[in-house]
Amino acid sequence: MKKLTALIILTAAVLAIASGCNKKEESSVNKTPSAEITEAVTEETAEPVPDCLTLTGTYGYSLILPDSIDSVNGDKITGSEYISNTDYVMVNSSTSKDNINVVVEPGKDKYTFDSYTKEVFQEQCEALGVFTNFKVNKYERTEIQGFDAIHIETSAENPDGDTFSQIQIIVNRAEKNADYCYTFTYTDFSNTLTDEYKKSIESIKMIDAEKSDDTVDELAGEPFTFEMCEGMTFDAPDGWTLTEGESDTPHLVSEDRAMFSSSKAEDVSNLLITISSGSDDNEEFLNYTQEDFEALLSGTYTKIESLSFEAVKVGKYDAFKYIYNVEGEDTEDLDLRQTMLFINCPDKEAGVMVCLTDFNQNNSDISDTLETCLLYTSDAADEL
Repeated sequence: MKKLTALIILTAAVLAIASGCNKKEESSVNKTPSAEITEAVTEETAEPVPDCLTLTGTYGYSLILPDSIDSVNGDKITGSEYISNTDYVMVNSSTSKDNINVVVEPGKDKYTFDSYTKEVFQEQCEALGVFTNFKVNKYERTEIQGFDAIHIETSAENPDGDTFSQIQIIVNRAEKNADYCYTFTYTDFSNTLTDEYKKSIESIKMIDAEKSDDTVDELAGEPFTFEMCEGMTFDAPDGWTLTEGESDTPHLVSEDRAMFSSSKAEDVSNLLITISSGSDDNEEFLNYTQEDFEALLSGTYTKIESLSFEAVKVGKYDAFKYIYNVEGEDTEDLDLRQTMLFINCPDKEAGVMVCLTDFNQNNSDISDTLETCLLYTSDAADEL
């Protein structure tokens, strides 16, 4: 049990660090909502498009405007670009009631965005009491430049009896804790988009979100090998990258521990693999109980809610899979679940622990199949 205790202590230490970061991000949003997301536009803005007018926001966005949109506050826009320095701007047509507005709304994290369903949107719009015959004709989850987005198309009548249609594109910038909302209002009574509006929507770009090619993993999708446990490989879940335990050789972990993290900016969950020297006799190992694990964890957490405990096989090796919710001084405000896989490898004289720390329970699919991610390349030869 000493080896098991040491591995669990390491996991708890990593958890405390991660939960602290999560709280820091939340508090910063509450303290300075607008300042946190305002960034100056760099010189590397969207390339100018000949004969087109571009709307650029210093909050980090750009889009090409339709030919009919040519004014701001009744004044014609001159030049090929209009720059907005505020978190709200409306540009409109000088010849019709068509307009486009962009709102940058702070304090909108991934979880708030995910709860924004079609039903919620409809209820909020109807509660305004401004429009009649309000209809949601399309509601679709999509992506823009890798960011989660929602595409909504509606139609209604305003108090003057004018019929209009709107397309709203909401982009969640989780790394800025903000939603970027683009609303296109047009009076095309056939209820179809003109080519110009379609091109404008397709041109939406986050100009401060360019990613460097220097971080591209040329072996992306390939499993990781572990020098401390010969023949062991780990097939990282899609979208998860190695953040601790790298070596000079790509996808080789030379240390006795490795941490993988989700590439989603809003998800601070982590997956820790720890290898200990020495192993237990198989009979002794199989005598471990759920109560043994609970007793070890009780020194770290104030509350443990056990969900499942079962003996499983990882390749040819005996293992235990334990899933539980925890609460402690650093985690009381979080919906936190851990899935622990403890593997006994007597022929390698090693014990291996894999622990998924899942903040807000967004990774149940990984938890369900955790034992299939770890493989031993020597298993096939051992069975011959």
